[in-house]
Amino acid sequence: MDEKKQPLLQPTPSDPPPDYETSAQEHGQTLPIREKQPAQARRPPPPPGTLLDLPILKYMRTHRVILASASPRRRALLTQLGLPNLEVRPSTKPEDLSKAALGPWAYVSGTAQQKALDVYASLVDEAATKQSEPLPPPPSNSNSNSNSSADPTANLNAERSRKDPDLVIAADTVIVTRDGAILEKPASQEAHVKMLRHLRDTRWHKVLTAICCIAPRADAQHPGYAMAAHVEETRVLFAREADGLPDDVIAAYVRTREGVDKAGGYGVQGLGGALLIEKVDGAVDNVIGLPVRKCLQLCEKVVFRQNQTSDDEEEDDDE
Repeated sequence: MDEKKQPLLQPTPSDPPPDYETSAQEHGQTLPIREKQPAQARRPPPPPGTLLDLPILKYMRTHRVILASASPRRRALLTQLGLPNLEVRPSTKPEDLSKAALGPWAYVSGTAQQKALDVYASLVDEAATKQSEPLPPPPSNSNSNSNSSADPTANLNAERSRKDPDLVIAADTVIVTRDGAILEKPASQEAHVKMLRHLRDTRWHKVLTAICCIAPRADAQHPGYAMAAHVEETRVLFAREADGLPDDVIAAYVRTREGVDKAGGYGVQGLGGALLIEKVDGAVDNVIGLPVRKCLQLCEKVVFRQNQTSDDEEEDDDE
């Protein structure tokens, strides 16, 4: 008696396979299913700069450090080093030094030193005044719920403002064209377009950033502070008109207003770097507004080596 043989392979079911828990229950089995844990909010990782184990950065993280500049780019360059307590106090002194009389290097260096000295002196006077005043009382426990939105660092900031600054950092950036003209921020849209066309037509220009650092002297020797300054130079090559930088591209870039608050009218770290610039010869962060490595060297000098003369300073004196 012949029986039809059943095929060894059954057709694949169209339904999706059950999960392990459902399958075990169908067969009268129980699997040790782990209970789902409530998701915990993850803290954002600290910036990589906090891992930099350098003596000067350790000092700056635990002392009152002032950036005498309103530039958000300079602040960002320093903050990435892991400096959460950096205070921003721009100088209010007019930048009225004579460009014609001083020339580019002396002008930008003098302006940075002027900013640093103005902010340092203002903060020393401010601290002396506040030291004669009582600290504001801490918030009471009874009002803690009603004032939960108050800034918890208010008292810490009040105490810090009663102390002299431990380190002041100031900077100034200018553009020097091939014909020796000193360019700062554009004064109007028309001036902005004219400035960028000139930089394109002359191709090469120099970016000079002066840094000045001041710290109180440990021995209180006159004038009571140590100061160090340096001017960093970077050369920037603009693209040609025939190589993708015609007037309409410049006009379109100006309308973005990216370069309104920048020396030379462009930002190397943004659209300006992509549309306008062909080549950078030197430190890019100097074009942004603060050569970080040189800045840290100056900070080390005024904090840790107040009585030493560096090779750079000897060379500057020779010049």
